Amino acid sequence: MSLFLKIFGNRRQKILKTCTQIYNKAKKMRPDRCERDYLKIVLLTKPPFDYQHDKIIDNILDSCKDINDLSTIIDEQGKIGSFLWQSRERNIRLGTLKDRNEKFFSDFWR
Repeated sequence: MSLFLKIFGNRRQKILKTCTQIYNKAKKMRPDRCERDYLKIVLLTKPPFDYQHDKIIDNILDSCKDINDLSTIIDEQGKIGSFLWQSRERNIRLGTLKDRNEKFFSDFWR
């Protein structure tokens, strides 16, 4: 293994670590939520997934059984240059998903 990987780790490991930290924090602070909500809060904190339509978010969440599955999807589909980044830019310009995200976060932490 190269010195660079030993010091900084690889992309997949970093994503798994970050996702797991967010997941565990949310679960600790709001233990009464369903598993899907914990996974969704992680997904909505990770660009380019934060500004995707509900159908895309739901399809991703339907294919995940745990945080490890979700972090793998984030790693594989969230790479710079994927169609999700173009979709995110368009959706931000349109401004239609910002309210949805804010409502979900507000409802989750309430």
